[in-house]
Amino acid sequence: MATDQDASGAPEEHKHLHVRLSDGRSSVYDLVTEYLQSSGKAPDWFWRAAGRLEGNDADNLEELITSAFEAGAYVSHEHPEDLQFLWVTEDDCERERRNEERGEQREASRKDRSSLSHYA
Repeated sequence: MATDQDASGAPEEHKHLHVRLSDGRSSVYDLVTEYLQSSGKAPDWFWRAAGRLEGNDADNLEELITSAFEAGAYVSHEHPEDLQFLWVTEDDCERERRNEERGEQREASRKDRSSLSHYA
């Protein structure tokens, strides 16, 4: 039985999904905050709780995960042009990790963290 393969030759069942912002100047924190505001949730509470999250507060953890899931659906519906959906292999992930370790994406990570700092 033949397996479905993509252009790289990797079987589809050996890939997983990565969702990325298509514009390097965009911030996932801003998009999630937009969702929280539009749904009547308190962004300040969400970001403070996420920053303190230690996994031992089941009520807050459930609310955070639910809100994050809802935010993902909101962003994909309201801002589909801002998202890239990439099916990648474990080798692709390993290459990305090595690039991050070498600092090639350090500036982007720093930008994301700094955009969150005003909520702390």
